Amino acid sequence: MLVTLAQIDKIKQPSLPKTHLVIHVVAIFFTFLAICTMGAVAAFQSKWFSVSGGTGFVLFLLLLAFLLSAFLMIVPIVYDRWDKLKSPARFLGQTRSTFILHAFGTFLLLLCAFIVTISAWTAKGCKNADNDPHADLGDDFKNGLKDWCTTKKASAIFDWLAFGAWTALLVLTALVFRRERQQNRRREPAFIPPESNGVSYSNILATDDERYADKGSEPNNELSSYDTPGGYGYARPTTAEPISEGALSRPSVDAYGAFDGDMPGARQGQHQYNSSVSTIGDGGQSRTMQLAYNDPYAQIRASLMNNPAPQAGYAQQQQPQQLYGNGGLPNPPSYGGYR
Repeated sequence: MLVTLAQIDKIKQPSLPKTHLVIHVVAIFFTFLAICTMGAVAAFQSKWFSVSGGTGFVLFLLLLAFLLSAFLMIVPIVYDRWDKLKSPARFLGQTRSTFILHAFGTFLLLLCAFIVTISAWTAKGCKNADNDPHADLGDDFKNGLKDWCTTKKASAIFDWLAFGAWTALLVLTALVFRRERQQNRRREPAFIPPESNGVSYSNILATDDERYADKGSEPNNELSSYDTPGGYGYARPTTAEPISEGALSRPSVDAYGAFDGDMPGARQGQHQYNSSVSTIGDGGQSRTMQLAYNDPYAQIRASLMNNPAPQAGYAQQQQPQQLYGNGGLPNPPSYGGYR
């Protein structure tokens, strides 16, 4: 018969520790004795008159505490032995839930102990039977009143003993709960707030660092560009000899020969890098310049310079058309008829 590791672990570590089991048994025992003694008190009251509200309330609290203690003890045992009551056992397996239930049971027994103690040691009939409010019921009532007070005091003692057992359970559960919280805090580091709420510039390179990041990989020659104090780079003047015809001054990335005719030192008539490109004719212009569309503004300027149309209402000065500016437009007309 194979035994799994989970079953072995369950056998080694029961759901209810032995210490808790013993304390639960003690709490149930003293709570049961308190119920029995308080039941005798209620029976004496019902014989001579009606059961008081305080006695009935204490009996209700004692029964509730008894059932709660039995529930906390029986459910883990049934789960470990017969694998039953899984949902209640899972609920009680949470230390927080057990801590709350133990605190509730402790409060119930504390309330019962206070009520019974105050009633047993401060009642007028327990000090002097003749001063009891029901002393007119006869001598039999007065004779039984002494035993009734003794039983009530015994019930108060049992209440305090049961309260001590519940307090022990509460303390043990609180220690376990505290230990688990400390372990969780060690596993999960605390949140560390940032030093500043602003934008961090730690990952942004400075201007100088970014500009000279690849300075070591660049060749150090006289033809390289350098920066002025204003931050604009230009070519250092040099007295190098002119480049011979047929050789390019620098490698070109122009794969289609668009600017072969415009670059100084470019090879006229043939692209150097791509053999599939046709030759360039027409005075050394590039293919892009040959395919350029006609500028309509250039046609308008040419028509204005060759055939100036006379305008009605003003006389244009007869003077040679002089072009001004870089646009090639004629001088503006003068209006002689207006003052």
